[in-house]
Amino acid sequence: MKNINFFLYLFCVLVFCFAGCGSKTVSVSGKVTFDGEPGQNIAVLFQGEMVDGKSPETAFGTTNKHGEYSLSLMHSKKRGAIPGNYAVFISWKDPNPDPNIEEGSTKNNCPYKIPTRAKSGEMMFTIPPEGTKNADFEFRSVEESFEPGGV
Repeated sequence: MKNINFFLYLFCVLVFCFAGCGSKTVSVSGKVTFDGEPGQNIAVLFQGEMVDGKSPETAFGTTNKHGEYSLSLMHSKKRGAIPGNYAVFISWKDPNPDPNIEEGSTKNNCPYKIPTRAKSGEMMFTIPPEGTKNADFEFRSVEESFEPGGV
């Protein structure tokens, strides 16, 4: 009988570990555009809002040549994101980084003018319980502010 209880306990622990402690993910996708043109190689990061001292796992995606992305959880690699409120961070991800340039260097070949608000965490997005295909971010350079010397 003790062996059965031990295996039942072990099974429950494994189920909770692999299920992400009960956190259900939903499909989240969208598009990033700059002045109406798709942004390619754009990193889109969703950082969850703290609720009761806990925040959902960070979700991340990178745009394709059409500016489209889908989110996956950053650590567990599970597709989608956990519903809730998120701060969104947008940055360019160099597809061919120069190995001779130190990370954090001032060299920047970004082909887009990424506004200050996209990098500051002031952009918010709520992921609904059913997920969304419309987590879109449109930037128009005439309506945006930029950091001095930034792109």
